[in-house]
Amino acid sequence: MIELGRHIEILLLNSDCVIIPNFGGFMAHYVEARKDERDSAFLPPMRTIGFNPKLTLNDSLLAQSYVEVYDMSYPDALARIEDEVRELKQHLNNEGQYEISSIGTLKFKSNGSFEFEPCRAGLLTPSLYGLSYYEFKTLTQLDKESAGQTQDEQHIEPKVVVHPATQDIQQQAIDEVEEDIEETGKTTTLWRNIAVACIAFIIFLLIPAPLANNHSHVTQSKINTNLLEYIMPKEVTMGTTRVENAVKSTKKASPDPSLSKEKAIAQEENKSGFTIVLASRVSKKNASAYVNSLHQKGIADAEVYTNNKHTKVVYGHYTTQADAYNDLNKLHGRQEFADAWVMKY
Repeated sequence: MIELGRHIEILLLNSDCVIIPNFGGFMAHYVEARKDERDSAFLPPMRTIGFNPKLTLNDSLLAQSYVEVYDMSYPDALARIEDEVRELKQHLNNEGQYEISSIGTLKFKSNGSFEFEPCRAGLLTPSLYGLSYYEFKTLTQLDKESAGQTQDEQHIEPKVVVHPATQDIQQQAIDEVEEDIEETGKTTTLWRNIAVACIAFIIFLLIPAPLANNHSHVTQSKINTNLLEYIMPKEVTMGTTRVENAVKSTKKASPDPSLSKEKAIAQEENKSGFTIVLASRVSKKNASAYVNSLHQKGIADAEVYTNNKHTKVVYGHYTTQADAYNDLNKLHGRQEFADAWVMKY
C-alpha cells in the first residue's frame, strides 16, 4: 500500500519541498490573491504544488517521517520507501496515471517522462484556512444592471373603462362586505367580554379565604430518636473522632527519590534538537545493558532515550542537524556507529 501521499501532505505543512529518493521532489508555491475578470470574483491566496523529477537526492526528511510514524530504524524506512516507489512506478506503467490524495495526479508520458497536475483546491495550509472568495462588481456593471431594471419597469399600463352600471354593482357589493365585517366585529367583541367574565369568576373561586392565625392549635411534632440511639452503636450516635484520629495517625509518604529524576527527564524531553540513534525498538533492560557496554568501551555520551513508550539508545545532543551529521561521519568507522542515523527529538 502506497503511503507516500499522506507523509508528503503532512510534511508540506511546515516545509516547501519534499523529495522522494530516486523519483522526484514535490515543491509548494504561494499564489497571491487574485481577481477573476469573468465574474468579478476575488479569490483568496493559496498554496499550490509542483513536481520536479530532477530532485532525487535523499534529504532524509521523508525517511525521518517514516521512522517517527512507524517506529522503525532508518535503513528500514529507506527500504520501505524504495518498495513504495517501485509499486508507484509499476502502477504508472500499467495505468498511465496515479492520483495522490490531496496532492495531485501523476501522468506517465510515452517518452518516459512524468507530467504532474496539482489539486485544484491547493495544499492544506492552516494560515489560509477558512478564506473564501467574494464578488465585487464595478460601477460600470452596476450602472448597466440598474439601466436594465429601469427599462423593464417603464411599461404602458392599459386603461380600463368601467361602465356606470358596473360601478353601481361594485359599490353595492363593497357596502355589503363592510356591513358583514361590522356585524362580525360586534359578535367577536361580545364573546370576548363573556370569556373575560368567566375567567374572572373562576379566579375568584380558586382564591382561598384567609385563614385564622390560630397558633394555639398547631402542635409541633418531635421525632423520638431514643430507639435509634439504642440500636445504633455509640460511635455513630455520639459522633466520636475515630476517623479524625485515623487521619491524624497516618504518616506522610516519604518523597519518591525517582521523582526528581523523572522531572529532569521530562525537562530534557521538552527540549528540541538532534541526536544519533544507535539502536531502536529495544526493551529498556536491553537498552540499559547496551549503554553500559558502550560506556565500558569509552563511549560515555551514550544513553537510553524513551519517548511515546518507545525506547532507543542514542548518542549526544546537537542543536542543528548539520552538527549531528558531522559527528556521525567522524564516528562512522566504528562498529557501533555502522548503522547509526540522525533523529530529531
